[in-house]
Amino acid sequence: MEYVDVYNNLGEKLNYTKERHNLQRGENRISCFAWIINSQNEILIQQRASSVKNMPNMWETVSGGAIEGDTPLSGTIREIKEELGIVAGKDNMELIGSYKRYNDFVVIYLLKQDVKLNEIKMQKDEVQNVKYVTVEEYAKMIEEGIAVASGFNILKEYLDNYYQKYMIIKDGKRLILSYNT
Repeated sequence: MEYVDVYNNLGEKLNYTKERHNLQRGENRISCFAWIINSQNEILIQQRASSVKNMPNMWETVSGGAIEGDTPLSGTIREIKEELGIVAGKDNMELIGSYKRYNDFVVIYLLKQDVKLNEIKMQKDEVQNVKYVTVEEYAKMIEEGIAVASGFNILKEYLDNYYQKYMIIKDGKRLILSYNT
């Protein structure tokens, strides 16, 4: 049984924990999402195992729930390690957004790190495949119904705004520098 810290509807941590599937109305937990982007501006995505209960075989980003004692950041770093075997340093993580959903607060981090696919250690009961895609390719996968959209709009909005900061107009064309400037 997995216990979580409980938060009220204002996002304030309460002084008790509960089993994560037994939350009542007005009780919330923290869910953690991590988008991993390499220096070629590709997104590392993972395919959910065919045996999982929710959304089997769908492509998505790292996601999971914070457990008792986790902060949103430590929970996200733990999920990255558990699902993909990637050690993520705090210095490479950036909080890019959050939203309220059902009985949880979803926090979304961006990890800027080059990860070699052959060095990933997938958590076999949750992940069956990994690959890199562009932002546009992932958007198309969502349209095709083979990728999970959760948190993608926040990532896209963040990257679009980040692009704005690092672009040059030359001969009427918008030239993008890099997300990792």
